[in-house]
Order: sequence, then C-alpha cells, then structure tokens
Amino acid sequence: METMQELIPFAKEMLSQKPNRKMLKVYLVGTVLAFFGVVIGLVETVCHPFSSEEPLEEDGAHRAEQERRAAEETEKRRHHEFILEKEKAFSRKQLATTGQRTTANRLYAS
Repeated sequence: METMQELIPFAKEMLSQKPNRKMLKVYLVGTVLAFFGVVIGLVETVCHPFSSEEPLEEDGAHRAEQERRAAEETEKRRHHEFILEKEKAFSRKQLATTGQRTTANRLYAS
C-alpha cells in the first residue's frame, strides 16, 4: 500500500513535467518487466504444489552417497565393538586360567 501512495504523487509529478518519449519508453519497459515478474512469481506459487516431488538425479546420487557412508560407518562401529568383545573375553579367560589378577609390579613409588 505504501508503494501505491508513493506512486501516485510520482505519476502526477511526471505528467506535470511533460516527459519526453524516451523517458516514457524507459518507464513503460520497466513497468512491463515488473508486471511479468509478478505474473511469473504468482504462476510459480500456484503451480508449486502440483510439481513432482521426485528428487533430482543429483539429489538422489548425493543421498545414495550419504547412505553408503552411513552404512560404512555402522559396519566399522560393529567391527570395532566385535574386536573389543573378543579382547574382553580373552582377558577374562586368561585371568580365569591363571587364577590371579594382573597387578602392576612396581619397584619403587612414584
């Protein structure tokens, strides 16, 4: 609404100064371009809900790459946990067979 309030005095002033044809053509071209911009914006807004929701090829490739990396990270984490469990089981078995706890033998206090 503010733009209309500013536009009307501007138009009155422009008409009172008797603008030449070149200036009138420039304003006319600018007005037409602005109108087309508004129309294109409205068409995009109206047609957006009807556009397909399928991801683009690049987006699909990017998503597939992320899924592959996540799967690799999960596999690494599982492998690491498996190795830790094996080490714990081995150390328990070793302690059970010796019947002693491993202690640090110190020759002197630090």
